[in-house]
Amino acid sequence: MTRYRKKLSAAFVRSVEWPGLYWDEHGLILRVKPSGYKQWIQRLFIHGKRRELGLGSIRLVTLAQARETAIANRRLARSGGNPLASRRHCIPTFEQAAAKVFAMYRPNWRSDHHAHQWKASLRANVYPKLGRMRVDGITTGHVMAVLSPIWNSKPTTARRVRQRIGTVMKWAIAQGYRMDNPAGEALGAALPKQGGIKRLTLG
Repeated sequence: MTRYRKKLSAAFVRSVEWPGLYWDEHGLILRVKPSGYKQWIQRLFIHGKRRELGLGSIRLVTLAQARETAIANRRLARSGGNPLASRRHCIPTFEQAAAKVFAMYRPNWRSDHHAHQWKASLRANVYPKLGRMRVDGITTGHVMAVLSPIWNSKPTTARRVRQRIGTVMKWAIAQGYRMDNPAGEALGAALPKQGGIKRLTLG
C-alpha cells in the first residue's frame, strides 16, 4: 500500500510500523515491509525509463543521508548520467563483501575457532563459485549450485554455509546493493529436506 506524505521526518521514520511506501522528495521513498524491516528506495527516470534504486536500510542510512543521495542521483539523471551505472562501479564482489561482514562481526566472536571456521567454510565452498561475482548479480540459482553438492553429504556444513551467505546478502541489502536475499525463503523451499539419505559427515 502506498501512503503519501508531503515530507518525512526523522521521528516518523523511526516510529512508523504500518507496511507500505512513504514518499519524501526527489523520488525518495521509505519502504516498510510486513516484517517491520525499513529501507530506503528511490524511483526516478533514467534515460526515459523509470528505475528503482535501493539506498540502504534505515539502520545504516539516516533520512538526511538518504535525501542527500537522492538529490545527487536525480541531478545525475537529469544531466543525462546513469546513477545505476555509477553504483555498479563500486558494488563489491561476494568475497569483498564477506571480508567487510567478517570485520564487522569478528569483535563480537569470543572464539578464534569460530572465526577461522567462518572464513574457511566460505573459502572452501563459496568463493570458487561466487567469490568474484558482484553481490547484486548473485541469484538463488547460484546459491543452490553452491549448496547442492554438500546439502546431503555434509548437512551441518551446508546449513552453516547457507546462513553465512545469507548474512553477507543481508549486509548487501542494507547497503542498498540489492533488494532480496538469494539464500532466503525461496531457496529454503527449493532445497530438499535433509536426512533422506545416510549422512556421511557432519562437516
